[in-house]
Amino acid sequence: MIKVKKRKILLLPGDGIGPEVIAEVKKIIQWFNKNKSLDFEIDEDLVGGAAYDKYKTPITDEVFYKALESEAVILGAVGGPKWDKLEFSKKT
Repeated sequence: MIKVKKRKILLLPGDGIGPEVIAEVKKIIQWFNKNKSLDFEIDEDLVGGAAYDKYKTPITDEVFYKALESEAVILGAVGGPKWDKLEFSKKT
């Protein structure tokens, strides 16, 4: 089997149903890595309300730069009633 160049994929599950959906996407990527000689490097981080709860910002500089360095970014749903009243600059 021929291996292809390693590709970086950043998974950003977000909030609400996002983490559940991204968990399934992660399974698919892992299946392709195992069964189709692909070599995706998966990284995962916080965005949206989950990031705000932990870091008081919807996206950290670190995550932003990870996204720029990735070949693909898969973004789950972000936001929800818990964060509706945040000022606009604190929303994704």
